Amino acid sequence: MFLLGIIALALLPALMNGLRYSAQQSTVATATRQVNGLVDQVRQNPVCGTIGSIVGTSAIPRSFADGRGQTFTTQATIGSCSAGSVVSLHITALQGSVTLATADALVMIPPNPVTVP
Repeated sequence: MFLLGIIALALLPALMNGLRYSAQQSTVATATRQVNGLVDQVRQNPVCGTIGSIVGTSAIPRSFADGRGQTFTTQATIGSCSAGSVVSLHITALQGSVTLATADALVMIPPNPVTVP
């Protein structure tokens, strides 16, 4: 029994590190899914005026929480946007000052429809 207790104590730090790493990777996976989901939302609604509110900006970041309740924010750098052009996005998910995930994407903004009088 004593020998099993010593072995269990020796393995305890490895177990704790594994649990901590697993929790951290869960947050990173959630942030990655969220960033990719934001790119998909922009592609579904490609309007210059709404991109900043969808992805979040450095002035107004968006906040999300993972399954454990850990919060992270997303911020984006948005290239010049006009109808009929391609806009570049660089989205970053941050937890404090730690970068969890990033994504770069190009989104086609459709041209304004032509109206016939």
